[in-house]
Amino acid sequence: MQQDTVIHKQIFSGAPRYFKCLLWIALLFVLTFGGLGQRLFAQQAVVTLDRDQILLGEQVTLQLKVENLTDQAQSLKSWFKVSDTAGHIIVVKAAKMDTISVDGQTTLMQKLTITSFDSGSWQIPVIEPVVSDINHQEYTLSTHPVTLQVLPVDVSKLKDYHPLKEILAVNYKDYTWLYIIGGVLILAVILFFVLRLLKRRKAKPKSNKPVVKGPPLQWAMGQIDQLEKEGLVEAGKFKEFYTRLLDICRAYFDERLSTHAFQATSKELVDSLQSYLVRHQERSDLESFANLSNYVKFAEHSPEVDKTKQAVHTARQTLNSIEKQILETQKVK
Repeated sequence: MQQDTVIHKQIFSGAPRYFKCLLWIALLFVLTFGGLGQRLFAQQAVVTLDRDQILLGEQVTLQLKVENLTDQAQSLKSWFKVSDTAGHIIVVKAAKMDTISVDGQTTLMQKLTITSFDSGSWQIPVIEPVVSDINHQEYTLSTHPVTLQVLPVDVSKLKDYHPLKEILAVNYKDYTWLYIIGGVLILAVILFFVLRLLKRRKAKPKSNKPVVKGPPLQWAMGQIDQLEKEGLVEAGKFKEFYTRLLDICRAYFDERLSTHAFQATSKELVDSLQSYLVRHQERSDLESFANLSNYVKFAEHSPEVDKTKQAVHTARQTLNSIEKQILETQKVK
């Protein structure tokens, strides 16, 4: 050791001044950039394939790795980038990144499953990772290019393989005209039922509800007198006679008592007038008259002359009794 020191002193002492400067510069360069070189080449990026040949459509594993990152001195700025579909390569699945740390050195690793449907030799397009040092200086970790050989699939020797056959002629029949005829028939049936429904509605007899003019009782008695003079009974038009006679009574009830008599059945009509027809015989006669009117109207019954006279008498008597009861009730109030 002492001998080496003596030799060094002899070299520096006997050397010219400019040579001493060069030696000092060289020593400074080694001390400065030697550590940096060690730092730069300590980390490395590695891209590998588990096999470099596949058949068309087969899958292969691509491994991306960054090794020996010093925990406090370096940090990963950006990871590898492999496009999902680029350069005839398709990324089928990307696994999560694995991290391994040993004695302050970190290794990052990720596996991608890739494939290709284009036969040929393809270089996998990988964008290299970027690392940042403690001084915030960024540098890219270079990698060696990786090539994947994609071989075509030979299906000529497969047992299930059959050669292409000629195009077979198809006996095609055009049924458009049947569809047109069917559509026309369906529209005709729909139109028939619509017109029939409209015709029924049009033929439905309208309500011939009489219009009361003047005092209700006086108007009703005048209408009954006029009905008897028309000679409908003598002409055998019993249905029209009984219908109009009962409608005159209903119109009076509507006007005088607001009973909605035209919407009520015969029984409902009699029940609504019980408080005005005090005697039981009056209620019984009105119910018989209403039932007879319905019988004549709906069953085409031709009653005897005495029955018709009795019906007119019952109508007059009922109207007079109700009018008398209404007036008495008004006097009490």
